[in-house]
Amino acid sequence: MKSVYYQRNLQTGLLDVKEFASDSQLSLLRISDPVATNLVQGYTNAELKGDKFLTPVKMPKRTGRFPAFGQEAFVISGDLKRAVGARVARLNVQSGFVTLTMDEYASGVSLENSEREEWAGAPDMLLNGRLLTNTARIRLYREKLQAEAMTTTTNYASGHYISGAGKAWGGAGSGDPVADMWDLQELILKKNGRFGNVAFFSWGAWLKFINNTAVLNRIKYGGSAISPAQMSEAAAAQLLHVDEVHVCGAVYGTPSAPGSDGGVKKSALTKAFLWDSVQSNNAGIIIRGSGSGIESAFGYTWEHQAYPKVESYYENQTKSQVWDEQHVFNPAITANEAGAMYYSLA
Repeated sequence: MKSVYYQRNLQTGLLDVKEFASDSQLSLLRISDPVATNLVQGYTNAELKGDKFLTPVKMPKRTGRFPAFGQEAFVISGDLKRAVGARVARLNVQSGFVTLTMDEYASGVSLENSEREEWAGAPDMLLNGRLLTNTARIRLYREKLQAEAMTTTTNYASGHYISGAGKAWGGAGSGDPVADMWDLQELILKKNGRFGNVAFFSWGAWLKFINNTAVLNRIKYGGSAISPAQMSEAAAAQLLHVDEVHVCGAVYGTPSAPGSDGGVKKSALTKAFLWDSVQSNNAGIIIRGSGSGIESAFGYTWEHQAYPKVESYYENQTKSQVWDEQHVFNPAITANEAGAMYYSLA
């Protein structure tokens, strides 16, 4: 019996299948698979948007104090003018913190020898498909945590989460979504001294926004009729004075029958939009931080700098090569006044 591992061919860029004997020490040990690790690090899903709001920041420890931010910068201090020989006024910054423990999220896939032998294509095709599906499951869970952090009302400061039940965004309703979103900008500006730089819409809220008469009237020119299809994320960003607008369209599925996991020939999943799962029709604006993690921002996604990683080993009992993928991260809100949101928009 032989075990296999995969190595990137520097000439072709493809994965070459390598074999080692079952009595080799490599087949008895869990080894870090650098090729598979690079593969899962590079995979992205176009509909996953959480990292565009809660910026990922690499950290060396799983547990510790992560920076939170106060409002020291807004104090007009009377002791800044210094006389000759006088002491320099000192500011104790970064005194706030969030105590956080990053969690590990892991999932594995296996490739049995018989599957590899009967597979019509190259073995790396089958392996890559499984690795990417495995990564997609972990990344979707990451998106779930980020979406819950962004759409849970109590994660925002008092007065920064507002019911949209009476805003009348729907269709030809009398509401003015652009004016409402600018009200959120004013809340953020007053508390932070700067505008929010990124806006988000759940799928339900976006449909109301792009079909709203007041919104479409704002982008009319020359008396031409405007259709909802002409309202893009870029056009919305100009209206809201933000760098980016992101429509969060990630979809998740729940089993419609016991034992269903979305597999082929199993019961179909019931699909729903992830960013409408806490409550429906959410839209907001936040201050997004840079990758340094030290800048005041609504939140970050803390990641352990040694992850993700994939470990590979041969399992004799099942005659399979196994790849276990591990991620260590957690999203956290660090400045709850640096964002504002409407929920349950109607």
